[in-house]
Amino acid sequence: MRLRKPWVTVASVAVALIAAACGGSSSETNNPSSQTGTLTVWLMNGSAPQTVIDEVNADFKVKYPNVTVKVEIQQWGDIGTKLDTAFGGSTPPDVVELGNTLVAKYAAAGALEDITGKKTSFDNASTWLQSLTDSCTQNGKLYCVPYYAGSRAIIYRKDFFASAGVTPPDSLDSLLTAGQKLMAAHSSDPNFSALYFPGKYWYAALPFVWDFGGDIATQSGGKWQGSLNSSSAQQGLTTLSTLVSSLSRADKTGDEAKQDAAFAQGHVAMIIANGWEVGVILDPKAGNPALKDQLGAFPIPSHNAGQSAPVFLGGSDLGIAAKSKHVDLANAWVQMLTGNKHMAEMATVGGVIPNNTSMLNLGTGINTTFYNAAKNSKFVPNSQNWAGVENANVLPDMLVKIFTKQQSIPDATKAASDRITTILNGGG
Repeated sequence: MRLRKPWVTVASVAVALIAAACGGSSSETNNPSSQTGTLTVWLMNGSAPQTVIDEVNADFKVKYPNVTVKVEIQQWGDIGTKLDTAFGGSTPPDVVELGNTLVAKYAAAGALEDITGKKTSFDNASTWLQSLTDSCTQNGKLYCVPYYAGSRAIIYRKDFFASAGVTPPDSLDSLLTAGQKLMAAHSSDPNFSALYFPGKYWYAALPFVWDFGGDIATQSGGKWQGSLNSSSAQQGLTTLSTLVSSLSRADKTGDEAKQDAAFAQGHVAMIIANGWEVGVILDPKAGNPALKDQLGAFPIPSHNAGQSAPVFLGGSDLGIAAKSKHVDLANAWVQMLTGNKHMAEMATVGGVIPNNTSMLNLGTGINTTFYNAAKNSKFVPNSQNWAGVENANVLPDMLVKIFTKQQSIPDATKAASDRITTILNGGG
């Protein structure tokens, strides 16, 4: 999943992947001062502050004085095409950042180095965020290093809550009750949403599926089976549908792109959002900076009171190209960027969630909620064909049919599950 906003706010989601090389000698790092050459690194626009990258390269230069590191910033819009071309050629970049949902595709194609045996050489490998670790793992082998993450929680208006006499809910039942009180308190505003939830917002729908024990798909014997039509998944979607019909006046056929603007305009009490969206809401040009003292956040509640629902963890992984001529140098550079020193800077300077649970205490203020949410996360089916599910809009289309009453939940989830089964198993 790619990041939608740069590091100056709080990153949501985006993902980095390091393609490790088959070429190169293990002696590369035995005599650092004798190594020469150019290490090419592709990082995505907005993934890290330039100051952090400069410091990583400066530290690397001290250890490898005769190696040049060439960091090339890529754009999310055309990265798929560029990666396909680069990995298909003979001289791909040595280190690559990819969204976490793209890793499986390139790992399965043999484009990424198997770094399973090197895992212990990376700082905090034993406490890497589970969802990012899952995204890097194929058939029990590790093909990338978690880089950073973004999670979702509920951003709310403190003043609206106070005037309606409600407090942040700790269960889905109390979320509905609080929302109904907010709707009543703002009954004179025809555009008001207690919980603004646009119809295609599948990232925010997954926590409800997972919270009741459901999932998108399961795998057995090498075959995938769509499972959104399971009773547990349907229970989660039924609960969500009740919330949407009762509390949201968002476009049931739209996506989440406009939710920050709606929140800033004063017609919304709650949104399920990434941490970086706080910065968008408060932006002096497009948002409403006057809301600075009125914003709060709490975890997406579970149906079990006092617990939170699992969230989809977006982010980036770093990988090393299988055709890299400098495998050991590439690993050494990644070790520095994801090491304790610079990972702490990514959290404190970059404002993103670090790649491990050991550093989640670095979140401050409202960011603390989003950092803590990363402790309980899940991932989409880790299949090389998952991109096909996204490209076919299977989940958004299912949600729209449910929320607009075009189909019943059993019918919509069965159709989606059948489509997912076909795509994940290599069908069209």
